[in-house]
Amino acid sequence: MGPREKLALRYVLTAVFWLGVAGIEGMLMRLRLIDLFTDIYVPEHFYSMMTVHPYVGIYGWAYMAVMGAFYYLVPKVLNKELYSERVANLSYWVMTLGVLITWLSGFLFNFAALYTLYWPLPVERFPPTSILVFSIGTIMIFSSVLMFFFNMFATIFLPSRDAGGAGYVAKELLTLAFNIDKIKAVGKGIKNYLPKVYAYPVFIVGVFRGCVDTTLNALTMAAISVLLGVYSLAGLANINLPATLVDPLIYKNVFWWGLDLIADGNVLIFTAATWYFLTPVLVGRKLYGEQVVRTVILADLVLSLFVWNHHMLADTPQPLILQIQGQIFTWGELITMGLTMFAVLMTIWLARPVKYSTPLKFMILSILGYAIGGSAGIMQANYALNRYLHNTQWVIGIHGHVQLLAGLSLTLFAVIYAVAPMITGKELDPKLADIHLILFFAGAIIMGLSMGLAGVDGMLRRTLYFNGEYLPYMLGAAVGGAMMALGFLVFLLNFVRTYGFKAIIIAFKD
Repeated sequence: MGPREKLALRYVLTAVFWLGVAGIEGMLMRLRLIDLFTDIYVPEHFYSMMTVHPYVGIYGWAYMAVMGAFYYLVPKVLNKELYSERVANLSYWVMTLGVLITWLSGFLFNFAALYTLYWPLPVERFPPTSILVFSIGTIMIFSSVLMFFFNMFATIFLPSRDAGGAGYVAKELLTLAFNIDKIKAVGKGIKNYLPKVYAYPVFIVGVFRGCVDTTLNALTMAAISVLLGVYSLAGLANINLPATLVDPLIYKNVFWWGLDLIADGNVLIFTAATWYFLTPVLVGRKLYGEQVVRTVILADLVLSLFVWNHHMLADTPQPLILQIQGQIFTWGELITMGLTMFAVLMTIWLARPVKYSTPLKFMILSILGYAIGGSAGIMQANYALNRYLHNTQWVIGIHGHVQLLAGLSLTLFAVIYAVAPMITGKELDPKLADIHLILFFAGAIIMGLSMGLAGVDGMLRRTLYFNGEYLPYMLGAAVGGAMMALGFLVFLLNFVRTYGFKAIIIAFKD
């Protein structure tokens, strides 16, 4: 096993560990909502767990899995060496420690400002020490993410390790990400000019365009973490730094602009890129509409810069024009994701007869998961419905968790099932994989639907209930969560049975 293979496996194994941690947290919250463990942890623990749970799930699980997969696949597809293994290894440790410290800010220091961090709640409600620990952890997370993108951009755009430089990479990135060379050619009256982006495989196009979104996300969220750190240090130094120095509405717009780019870059564009890579490999046929989907990815990138307002449709201070914008651009994302699904499904359809391998099954059901969760999101993007649904369990259940679990997570598992044999030469047991798929997908849908129906019935999100309200819905959600947990354990069993603990040791051995 070469250095690149060990690096990818190390990232993915750590990602799976953090998925387990996020799953344990999720189940503890599910059980608390059905009035179990009421004497074991107090409400402050519930809310601190709810705060760090998304960071562990998104950055510990999803980002580290994506980083591991792309560190292996991007050089392989381009037939190039990774720009810097040293940076890749440094990024691994910074991310791992960053997620750990962020988790500890809730577990040990009870930081419970929730993942939304709405101003001025973080700096007025919690002690400076807990804020500082959280800010250090998240700054490390976003620093690691930026290292990863630097490595991706340099690997993709530099002809060789010693060629060009940061300026060259930035120019190539902007030119290809937004087809600027085509725009210039049209302006000069040049006909039939083929943009430089067409020289790259469509998977690589999806990777660097998704990296644009998530780079902006990392910079924005890191700046917010620095802001929290400044206030925490001022508190520790007994300096009165008024929260009124920051306007809550402007802060919230900046926050959601940055945070929403995770969904657009990681959840949508990276997912599309992964489907574009996996589908031809799994069915042995060229991607349907390959030339068109490059433009679809570009459209998704442009749309992603303007959709954050769909998180603020229920905010009465928000200017009406921005609320209208949030609706319209969200509808545009429905079109781009629909075209992505159409291209993938048509590729599979035209490749008949198709052998439904394990990764292909996971990928197809991930498309269904996105269709369900995405449809719920489009409903929320309606101004009138958003007034009713926005602050309820509907948003985080049938939209958020179904998208992230039945959609994104199954895509990541599809990559693991496809790439693990490339690295190790051994395939995971397909029968156990089928059990994993059924339990995980069905559990995600049952949990998300139960939460969503509770929201329709009036159950608020980010709220702990004490008297058994909405108990039938929460029992359903707990059953769904338990099914996913069992599916996850089946996956772990399959991995250990196939590769043994030796492969795990090798991945972490220098």
